[in-house]
Amino acid sequence: MIGLELLPDEHKVLVTANGQLFTEYRYGHYVCRPYFYPVLTGDGQRLVRGYPVESFDGETDDHYHHRGIYVAHGRVNGCDLWLEHEGHGSMLQRGAPTISVGQEGDGIGVIDGMVDWYGPEGQKLLEERRNIRFQLSGDQRVIDHRSELYAKYCDVEFGDTKEGGLIAIRVASSMDAKGHGRIENSEGLVFDSGKGEEQTWGERAAWVDYSGPVANGDQWGFTVVDYHANPRHPTYWHVRGYGLFTANPFGLHDFLADETQDGSMTLSEKETAIFQYRIIVHPGRGIDGSVQSLIDEFQEG
Repeated sequence: MIGLELLPDEHKVLVTANGQLFTEYRYGHYVCRPYFYPVLTGDGQRLVRGYPVESFDGETDDHYHHRGIYVAHGRVNGCDLWLEHEGHGSMLQRGAPTISVGQEGDGIGVIDGMVDWYGPEGQKLLEERRNIRFQLSGDQRVIDHRSELYAKYCDVEFGDTKEGGLIAIRVASSMDAKGHGRIENSEGLVFDSGKGEEQTWGERAAWVDYSGPVANGDQWGFTVVDYHANPRHPTYWHVRGYGLFTANPFGLHDFLADETQDGSMTLSEKETAIFQYRIIVHPGRGIDGSVQSLIDEFQEG
């Protein structure tokens, strides 16, 4: 069963799976965007990198802005909502989100709320309705993440840059594919244990799986699925051997190595765009039949 507990004084929601901590949704304004951290297996193994929230032996400490699981983009009306250097923008939770848990036997928990996107001078860029559903499927944990982006105040341009992800994960360093991890996409492209080229980077795919060993040697992974109705499905992926894993439909000139390409997308004022992703947290290296069933179920919904 999924359990949710809102701790408004700590600006977080605790998410449990069968009574054990699975993750925390952290939304306090002490950081520039909400994020999930930690993300844990049932026996407490870490699935996302600790830095910069915590430091652990053997972890990398690059890219300060990569926190757990999050949403970000590097060029929104020219504002940087990806990096955290001087002059960056922010995505701020509007008050506390609401939580709900299904009836006994349902097994579904939901976090729902509004996230406001701001430029560096506090100018309002857009309004996001963020809905996140959690459920269990055997040993897998499933997160369905829905962002409804509303250009409430003005036209909004999502600029062409690889630096972004409408869903983004920084996996635990032990899982890095340049080391002992593995990346695979729906098109059959694989980057495994640092061998060969990162041929999964910048490619379009309906899903990508990033898996590898956690601290105790067990194999775990994330499969992220791009919903069939998303704009520009199948999306491009900014997925790297050093542990970054994002769905980015806007970074064409980088991904195609062609400066004549323009992957920007503009929402006219009062227009809405909806992006939905499924994250399947699973044991094992690569996908199996049960993961494929969860992929198919999501795409058929």
